[in-house]
Amino acid sequence: MKSNKWFKLIGAAVGLMILGFAVPSGQTATTLTLTAVVQNQQCQAGNMVNVTLTIDITPRHPQGVQFQWDFNNDGVFDTPLSPNPTVRHLYPDETNVTAVARAVKGGRHATDSVTFTTLRCGG
Repeated sequence: MKSNKWFKLIGAAVGLMILGFAVPSGQTATTLTLTAVVQNQQCQAGNMVNVTLTIDITPRHPQGVQFQWDFNNDGVFDTPLSPNPTVRHLYPDETNVTAVARAVKGGRHATDSVTFTTLRCGG
C-alpha cells in the first residue's frame, strides 16, 4: 500500500516561499517556488491604476494548487480560491501597497508578499 507524505512548508527566503507537496512513496517530491510579483500597471480613469499581480510558481501548473490575494495586506483575502495565479486590482495612483498572495493545497498553505508603489497618473 502506498502512503502519502503531507504537504509541508520546507523553506523560505525573503520574497520567496518554497513548498513541498505530498507524493506517493517511491516517487520524488515536487518542490514549488512561490513568488508574488507585479506583472503590469496601467493608468485608468484619472488617478487610478489597474495593477496586474501574479504568483510566479515553479514548476508551472502544479496539480491541485489554488491561489488567493489580499490586496491591501489587512489579513483578509479579497479573492476566492482560484486555479489562476493572476489577478487585476484597481489602486489609487502614487500609493505604496503591500499585496499578499497565498497558495493553497488541501488544508496547507504558504504566503508571499509584494510591496510596490503605483504609477503616477494624474496631472
